[in-house]
Amino acid sequence: MHRRAQQMNFAVLAMFIACTAAGWVDPDTPDEYRTTMSAIDGSEYELVMSDEFNIPGRTFKDGHDPTWTALDKSDDDFSASGGGSLHFYNSTAVTTTDEGYLEIASTIDPTEWERLDPVKKEVVKEKKDFKSGMLQSWNKFCFTGGIVEVDVILPGEPFIGGLWPAIWILGNLGRSTYESSTNNIWPWSYDTCDREMQQAQTISACNKQNHYGLHPGQGRGATEIDIIEGMMGDSNGPLPGTSPNVSLPYVDMTLQVAPGIPENRPQTGHPPLKEDILTDKGFTEFAAQTWYDDLIFHGNTSINPFFYGTYLGETKKGEPVTRTKKEAFQADAVGAMHQLVPAHFRRMHTFRIEWQPGPGGRIDWFTKGKKGTRANSTDAIDKDTEWVLAFTLKDDAIKSVMGSQIPNEPSYLIFNTAISSTWGFPYDVPSYCPKCYDCSNVTCACAFYPGFCQMMKKGVAMSIDHVRVYQSKNDSAHVGNPHTLGCDPPEYPTREFIKGHEYRYMRQPPWVLEDKYPLRKIKRGGGSCVGDQDCGADHGQGKCVQSLETSFFGSVSKFVCECSEGYTGPSCLVIDHVDDSSSAYAIKLARNPLNNIPNMLAPQAAVVFALVLIAGFFATLFVGLVQKPSDSSSLG
Repeated sequence: MHRRAQQMNFAVLAMFIACTAAGWVDPDTPDEYRTTMSAIDGSEYELVMSDEFNIPGRTFKDGHDPTWTALDKSDDDFSASGGGSLHFYNSTAVTTTDEGYLEIASTIDPTEWERLDPVKKEVVKEKKDFKSGMLQSWNKFCFTGGIVEVDVILPGEPFIGGLWPAIWILGNLGRSTYESSTNNIWPWSYDTCDREMQQAQTISACNKQNHYGLHPGQGRGATEIDIIEGMMGDSNGPLPGTSPNVSLPYVDMTLQVAPGIPENRPQTGHPPLKEDILTDKGFTEFAAQTWYDDLIFHGNTSINPFFYGTYLGETKKGEPVTRTKKEAFQADAVGAMHQLVPAHFRRMHTFRIEWQPGPGGRIDWFTKGKKGTRANSTDAIDKDTEWVLAFTLKDDAIKSVMGSQIPNEPSYLIFNTAISSTWGFPYDVPSYCPKCYDCSNVTCACAFYPGFCQMMKKGVAMSIDHVRVYQSKNDSAHVGNPHTLGCDPPEYPTREFIKGHEYRYMRQPPWVLEDKYPLRKIKRGGGSCVGDQDCGADHGQGKCVQSLETSFFGSVSKFVCECSEGYTGPSCLVIDHVDDSSSAYAIKLARNPLNNIPNMLAPQAAVVFALVLIAGFFATLFVGLVQKPSDSSSLG
């Protein structure tokens, strides 16, 4: 939301912060947006999380923010099933502006490093030619079910392909871009024991042991809900296979789920084939190819015939993860493509999902225009419009095919802009064109979409005005399972599993040497400053104080931020949110330690035999103790 010149008494604000810091709601969220109505059933939802991004200059480096983490790492998407990422995620690309926007910038800025190649057994040099940003609330703020609204201006130019902006949700058991954490975890949403697929799903319902705090017999995964993924470019007319006609640019609205349909799948670029079979009652349509029925599209939204999913096959040497032939599986992308217009790249538009989790649930995608333009835009400001339903996906539609379900996992928010040679780049390049993506090298120009490098030199950014999450307190008012808050809910725990596999959620060498844990402790003050305004003094958040540091070489005086009560971060620019939701791990620690022993699975006869042995041991020990005194007296 644009910054408002609020003359609020700091004492009143401090009292408000004290009351809300335990939760996730931004006090800058206007009162009229503290509740919303479901566009499906008309029931009321309460605001449970918001970030208005009103305070300029916020930083999101690991350890700077209690809600968000901006990554500092390569996007490890070089697997056989993935695409070739061309960017390096840098936390400096993510900040908040004077206009009250979260800004994720993408620039031409090469990053080079060295790593040890395990196959060649030698040090190799790596390079990414672009720098961009990813912001995620992994293992900080999570939720299961509810309404998510995001106001966004998409980056770049609508008719120049190459950028991959996304706003999405991922289950907390997988950390985006950390492939060791998502391997055979993403995007499973399957709670049935199937021995044929057990090895492909790491946390299978066939697993009868409750290691790492997981429930026995409960299938788990890191499911993905894409609120939007932007695809830019110029298709010179409608794209084939779309109905109604959709052309570039567009956004994908997708549920990515496993297990996927293993065979007789639709062909890329074509809608699922149907055939008419004459029955005794007339013509009836049957599927000639296997895909999901009862997908409901509205308005200028079509099935997406260009992405039906990903086959995660057996891995090759040198890939960041290992997957055997028996662990290979098909993941499906059940989604739609929604038409964009140039206004989406110049002024704010709101995208919304209503997510009712679990069996019997559903996901509905919405969009609408919104007030607000970029500071340099000359376009007229549109008035608010009604929600437009774009795509509906019900649980029965996916359950009836492969037995998967609408996600029921505690999930977190992700905002990012990627740059990948497999997304919006030319499909057919001349044979003489080298496979290079360096904008400073003229011989690489043929590998880019026309105008891409010129656009990047000007600077591009995705701007987000706010994010708001609402949940229903009335479980009977909606379908599916109850809505929950927290990354470690008792019904679907994650914390102990993550703690037991921390290495999967940490960066790879050489950056892992800087990390002790997947997330760093939040810094409260200590950031360098020149004056109080650098520490949020305009909003009563902190002040600039003199600090004396003493070392072996002497004392050094410097000025650092000191945070007021209720604020945190190096420069005191963010509310000190505290997660007060129920935690399976905390509940477990509070119990009797004997209750933490895993359930033993053994045949009944073996259990009886073991008990007899134990009883015999103690009986023998008792007899020996009774006889010992009489033996001693006889020796005298």
